[in-house]
Amino acid sequence: SEGVRGEGVCAARRPEPPKGWGANHIFTHDDDVGTVALAAASAAGLRAGNRVTLGAPRDWEYFKFVFRSSLFGIVTLVDHLYGVHLQVSNIFTMAMREQLSKDTPLRRFLVPFTYGTIAINDAARVTLVTPDSWVPRAYPFDEEGLQLAWANAYRHLPGGVELKVELTERAFLQTIFDRKAYIDIRIESGVDTQYYKQALEYWVILRAFVKGTFDVYYPTAADQQRFVEDAETEHFLLQAMGGIQATSDVLVIGDESLPHAWESFRVAEKYTMVINAITRFIDVVTTGHEQVGKVQAYAQDASFASFSWAASLRPRWAGGTGEGVLAAPKEVATGQALIMALTSTPMPDLVAAAGGEQDWSKIFWAADGEQRAQLDEVYVQFQDRLRAFSAKCQEVNEDALAAFESGQQNVAGKPLVNFGLWSHDPQYLETSVSI
Repeated sequence: SEGVRGEGVCAARRPEPPKGWGANHIFTHDDDVGTVALAAASAAGLRAGNRVTLGAPRDWEYFKFVFRSSLFGIVTLVDHLYGVHLQVSNIFTMAMREQLSKDTPLRRFLVPFTYGTIAINDAARVTLVTPDSWVPRAYPFDEEGLQLAWANAYRHLPGGVELKVELTERAFLQTIFDRKAYIDIRIESGVDTQYYKQALEYWVILRAFVKGTFDVYYPTAADQQRFVEDAETEHFLLQAMGGIQATSDVLVIGDESLPHAWESFRVAEKYTMVINAITRFIDVVTTGHEQVGKVQAYAQDASFASFSWAASLRPRWAGGTGEGVLAAPKEVATGQALIMALTSTPMPDLVAAAGGEQDWSKIFWAADGEQRAQLDEVYVQFQDRLRAFSAKCQEVNEDALAAFESGQQNVAGKPLVNFGLWSHDPQYLETSVSI
């Protein structure tokens, strides 16, 4: 079975009449008839234990609409607005601007990945986050419910936050920014998907670029010690880790007796944590934003997904009329259209040929011509690897389409529906967040 967790956000208060969001969605199969079982109370009128079968077409269409809309709403609020914009991109950019001098190698390196972020996040705050702005008006919460949804957002962030209850504080601090360690844990637990395969390959390419660049600046153990113990570097990382909600209550400063105190980590461990933190930041603002933020196509059709909908659309057995067009009300559809009108702000392309007009590595600091040549070599290798990875991503998508068109069947003898995956393909990625 497969599931989508949403009970913490979906339980937030709604104005009367309630207008939507399902809760936990658990997909199962019963012989040859596809069924859906809900594991938690749902504001959509579907209660724990309810099963919706393909034998009831209107009910099935209603549930699919509820599922798409709930997932669309939760991802937009939790993963996109809160996780990418308000947390990672915002906090790392603030730490960079407040703690790093303008000509340090670290700040110059971060410039392409923070480009436009202050203006973008300010626009998101004004139009999408503040009370009575467009998202609050379209979502199915009253003012108190919206605050509860924001408060619960942290618990639903994927990507390592959930490991906080499984690992020691020291191990958690070393793992939260290490994407490979997290993906290895997911794969070992049985979640071995094409998404995680591509996420891992992209991480390896990205981390090699980050580490290769800083190894040019700090090639020896003594250089690396000087880097991680530099006051600006320490203040940058500690401000970022102190601002990220996942690590803010775990990080300890000044008490070497505790195993998770910053001072207790060895120099090599600190250097690795800095490299991983920088890499994870870039990972989130590039492919992470592509995965959860590029939702314009979903919002364009209010009958495909809606931030909220009328309670009367529920099936009769769930307290509704079982009638009406499965779509957003006019005011919600208009709100979604206005929100999407803000999107697609162009940012620099991640794939940019060395020496070309779009080459963003030219801003990197270099002490002399020899160091510039070394940095250029690392950048060229990075771009070559991105293009090779992009070709692999395109091949995966072509194979998926060919399998569907050829009529291949899955292990259950049903038509194989294997959709493509574009969120990690470097040709579509940008260096920094947009709306």
